[in-house]
Amino acid sequence: MDDIKLWFRERKAVYSTMSLLYRGNLKDGFDILKNTDLLEKLENSNLYPEARAILNEISKDNFNSKYTGELIEDYYRLFFGPSHILAPLWESTYESRDRLIFGRSELSVRMFYHEFDLEVNPKEAADHLAFELSFMSRLCDLGFRGDLKNVMKILGAEEKFLRDHLCSWVPTWESSVKHNAKTMFWIEFSSMTKTWVEENLRELEKMES
Repeated sequence: MDDIKLWFRERKAVYSTMSLLYRGNLKDGFDILKNTDLLEKLENSNLYPEARAILNEISKDNFNSKYTGELIEDYYRLFFGPSHILAPLWESTYESRDRLIFGRSELSVRMFYHEFDLEVNPKEAADHLAFELSFMSRLCDLGFRGDLKNVMKILGAEEKFLRDHLCSWVPTWESSVKHNAKTMFWIEFSSMTKTWVEENLRELEKMES
């Protein structure tokens, strides 16, 4: 039981940090990357070569004001506009050529959240990447705090949410980031996000078999 609690705790830290950055809380997200061993742990697993690339970026540029300014500018250029959004952060936008939000997946995600007492403002699209990653962090927290019966339910929910949602669109989104980003940080961080959700799904599928 202690092993699975550690598993949940470590994954909660990664999901919550990714959520912070994609939500636009860049200062806090950068502070975590600089001042914790989160990236080192990912690198040591030998599954995330992007973690080493990001560590090299941090070491090389030391997150000085010029460098962070470039990352912030690229964040808004990629994910907000000013006119055409290059790599939209909403799952619904990958369901059609028109890239409209509040599509089918948005309602499905919202209902999934509701099952675990998480509500998103109706005026906001619930299938934003930051919300989806935050939801996975919440599930990890529930698993960490729960008993064995609840743990099995949480693992099943994580597997379903990853398969039906995050892993269904993040690879396409990551490709958009890779082709449009001007900074290596966002190329590597989006790639690590893709690898992370795919590896998590593989882990959960192995647990089930």
